[in-house]
Amino acid sequence: MKKVWQHAFIRWSLGLLVSLTIGFLTGRVFLCLFLFVLIVLCSNLHQLYQFHSWIRRSGKSLPPEASGIWGDVFDAVHRLQKKQRKSKKRMRRALSRIENSTSALKEGVIMADNLGNLEWWNESAGQFLGLMKPVDRGQPITNIVRSPEFFRYFTQKRFSDPLIIKSPKSKGMYLEIQTTLYDKNDHLIFIRDITNLHLLEEMRKDFVANASHELKTPLTVIKGYLETLDMFKDTLPKSMQKGVVNMTEQSDRMEQLIEDLLLLSRLESNDKRETDQWHDVHELIRAIVNSVQVIGKDHTLQIDMQSDSKLYGSYKELYSAFSNLVVNAIKYSPNGGNIIITWKANSKEGVFSVQDEGLGIEARHISRLTERFFRVDKGRGSNTGGTGLGLAIVKHVLLHHDAKLDITSQVGNGSTFSCHFATARIQQPLIHST
Repeated sequence: MKKVWQHAFIRWSLGLLVSLTIGFLTGRVFLCLFLFVLIVLCSNLHQLYQFHSWIRRSGKSLPPEASGIWGDVFDAVHRLQKKQRKSKKRMRRALSRIENSTSALKEGVIMADNLGNLEWWNESAGQFLGLMKPVDRGQPITNIVRSPEFFRYFTQKRFSDPLIIKSPKSKGMYLEIQTTLYDKNDHLIFIRDITNLHLLEEMRKDFVANASHELKTPLTVIKGYLETLDMFKDTLPKSMQKGVVNMTEQSDRMEQLIEDLLLLSRLESNDKRETDQWHDVHELIRAIVNSVQVIGKDHTLQIDMQSDSKLYGSYKELYSAFSNLVVNAIKYSPNGGNIIITWKANSKEGVFSVQDEGLGIEARHISRLTERFFRVDKGRGSNTGGTGLGLAIVKHVLLHHDAKLDITSQVGNGSTFSCHFATARIQQPLIHST
């Protein structure tokens, strides 16, 4: 590079010297200098024209013949173009391999921009959702997948848990959708066919519901005989009296378990749901507190209403969820413990929470608390008479009400269970100005 410029500088210096010499000899120094500059300028313009013409042809042909600086420029650009073409070929091969590999996947893969507009998808995703190229490219995915559940999932960015929906194209197919945000909030969407898993889950639900329903009849007969024996237990031997008491307690517990299983089954299947209505939160909480006074007589129940609001939903389901949280707080708190029941609402959300002074829960157990029959301490759970389904019921009730459960706990310092509701389900009282 330095040699090229050195040679060019020498040529220009010699040319300038020759022009000055001729100018002095002829007495026309300025004219000779002007002609020298004009010749150099025309030469460079000619080389620039050749360079521009070559570039406009995308540099596919060989570079024009040139010497000096322009020749070096042509050669350098030509080398860069060759490298670029090789890089493009490598990128095309890599992209082709990626497309071929993703096309072979049974799972669907979709790439969408930060607004949800479709950019790319593999063959499986097209089959699952009925996507067509190039018609659907650039279309919002919510216009293609016309499902209320998917619209809420996508627009509210509920990507922490996968969404299960019916396939918009194939009847009887169920899809699991998992979304991940990357780069500038672009969307990477994975779709999986879980029809078989869904059918197995439906079979399990039907079995539990049917078995629970069938158990009610023999349990009713057993409880009837136990009630009869209880009427005459004073005439029975003491050993049998104790047995009657134990059998009565266990039959009551079994009856509660069956009722919880049937309720959970109805919640999972959306069967016989009552119409959502507006309910006064304070009245709902007061009714729950009154109903648990018997089991909570050794505890202090404190109501903290930070907002007078109405909540939109099913009264029975909300009552069941809130009462389960309050009852759990009573069962797992020591006698004399203080239980705080709080409701607060603002422009962002409404929150119902129950805070206890129990033993607390280790962080590793919190994610599993809403599983059916899961107990942190199995012995303690059995002693309290719980069924192990309370938090599972709470979870499904909140799903029906577009809400989520948040659990915070510290071992030795108690726990707080909070239900977060969207503003669309909260109605604040009107404030009249005078």
